[in-house]
Amino acid sequence: MSRFRHQQRRGAQEKRKKSAALNLVSLMDIFTILVFFLMVNSSEVEVLQTSSKIKLPDSSSEQRPENRLVISVSHDDVVVQGRPVARVAELAGAEGNLIPALSEELAYQSGRRGAVPEGGHEITIMGDHELPYWLLKKIMYTCQAEDFARISLAVNRVVSETEA
Repeated sequence: MSRFRHQQRRGAQEKRKKSAALNLVSLMDIFTILVFFLMVNSSEVEVLQTSSKIKLPDSSSEQRPENRLVISVSHDDVVVQGRPVARVAELAGAEGNLIPALSEELAYQSGRRGAVPEGGHEITIMGDHELPYWLLKKIMYTCQAEDFARISLAVNRVVSETEA
């Protein structure tokens, strides 16, 4: 009898010594579903990289911009795809409508894109809402001179009263 109890105690002790196993299959399933959900829903919103120096104008347009080359214009700099190409202060006194540094960068970007489509390459200008007209005019002229004739202006979409 005592031998039987001794075996029962030893069996109970061995059961207590077993470590708990973590089932990772269900955890991986959850993360797979989460990643899939994020990938599907991320395509609905287009986010343009913007600087804190630029406050975009507001618009009630419903047409969404396509992903294309972006020129960011702040009070200080003209930046193409995150790369500074010109200082606004230097452009203020410059003669002519062509911005040479911007023209060089656009020629390089045009070369990377291959053949020019009918109507020219597409480009988005993201400028502060207080951007001077003379500067916008020079940038647009330079874009057209380098075959970036399909120009879009980035804006913040505002819901109109009729949509609300």
